[in-house]
Amino acid sequence: MSRSYPRNCWYVAATSDEVTGTPLGRRAVDQAVVLFRVSDGRAVALEDRCAHRPYPLSLGRVDGDTIVSGYTGFAYDASGACVRVPTQDRIPVGARVRAFPVHDDGTFVWAWLGDPARASLRTAPSVPWLADPAWASFGSQWETHAAIDLLQENFADISHITVVDPDFAPPVLRSAPPRLDVEVSETSVSFSRDYPPAELTAWHSELVGRPAGTLFRQRELGQFVTPGLWVDGWEAGEDGGGPACTFRFTHALTPIDATHTRHLWRVSRDFALQPDAEQTLRPMFEQYYRRVQAILETMQAVLDRDGPRPTVSVSADAAALQVRKIVRQMVADETPR
Repeated sequence: MSRSYPRNCWYVAATSDEVTGTPLGRRAVDQAVVLFRVSDGRAVALEDRCAHRPYPLSLGRVDGDTIVSGYTGFAYDASGACVRVPTQDRIPVGARVRAFPVHDDGTFVWAWLGDPARASLRTAPSVPWLADPAWASFGSQWETHAAIDLLQENFADISHITVVDPDFAPPVLRSAPPRLDVEVSETSVSFSRDYPPAELTAWHSELVGRPAGTLFRQRELGQFVTPGLWVDGWEAGEDGGGPACTFRFTHALTPIDATHTRHLWRVSRDFALQPDAEQTLRPMFEQYYRRVQAILETMQAVLDRDGPRPTVSVSADAAALQVRKIVRQMVADETPR
């Protein structure tokens, strides 16, 4: 199966709190990676395979600034170089494993799993709202048996929410949507859509502290930041004045291989910051995202069984089609000619 994702990209390898002094094994971009922290707290990402024997380093231990294979005893530093062999003083020539550039922003540990020389040419994405006390966030992560492009195109079009979960969907989505404004750069796609004043769902009205029937101006926002990050937003402000209350949805997508994707999601809000609000919101969003996961896995099963076929596009696909062009070009740029 052809690859639907670029290697030269920052992807979330783990959350920052998952990376500790105990090795963490992950698979990303069709390769095994081990993550750990050295004595000064820096996050390190290495190839998860001892250079001497095919044994995962993630099954070993961290010893100060090195990781030690649990089978061979070979020790590797943060650069991937072997620095100790238990049976001899001389280190074999070329004894090393691949080291990957990392960026730890305190929320996510991003890894660059492609050409390391290109990592400095692109800044890792920024998600400051996830650590901002003005926002309350919750979420989860799981593996979806579907190619990353199926997830990207799902987030590029929210019109299907009314079909997947009508009670969860904003009422304004039940009528013909206004025009979608799309902006495209070389590597990103942003879009927005302004809706006429309308009611919110009952649970949403309750969260913003307004009675049912209150009209709100509403705005949909979305951005394909990189192949590894999609950010959505939904703003609602009372018609006639007042600041907007915003939901922000963060989707960190990491391709495991051609047909599996790690999906790390966060739902953030700048209103109703009290903890009991999460008790209302979490089960609803988790149920919705699980439904979407099942749908995406069903589509992947159809593709696995019957192969790809031409598809029909509609106006709601405007952002998704631009995302598809960017990703295909990024992949093509990595393909030897």
